[in-house]
Amino acid sequence: MGRKYIDDLGIKLENTPQGWNENDPRQEEWAEDRKVYGFDERETWSLDFSLALWFYERLSMYNEITEDKIVKTYHTFEYKGETLTQQDCIDRMLDNLKYYLTENEYDNAELYWAKAEEIYELLALCHNVLWW
Repeated sequence: MGRKYIDDLGIKLENTPQGWNENDPRQEEWAEDRKVYGFDERETWSLDFSLALWFYERLSMYNEITEDKIVKTYHTFEYKGETLTQQDCIDRMLDNLKYYLTENEYDNAELYWAKAEEIYELLALCHNVLWW
């Protein structure tokens, strides 16, 4: 299975929920889960990480696809004293997601969690204009 955007970040499959515990005897059970649900329980073990991976991939593709399709400077949002465009929000969410997915939370925990929190604050502001 291709994971272009995740691969581009240098995150190996075995370091994602889809690749965790590759020699585990529950592989058949997980394969059945994927047939029924489209994913298996490993994606719920660290749902915050799974969600960040999923959102990073989809937001990256959305950003590329809409580059020439919509004007992402039309909508603006007030955030902590700044006026941000839709594109500003997307760029910051992507930057924060990259940091969240690739950095060690213990190296600078305050920055790590501030970036994680900002992802969802920005998403709350602009989620209703993320369509094309």
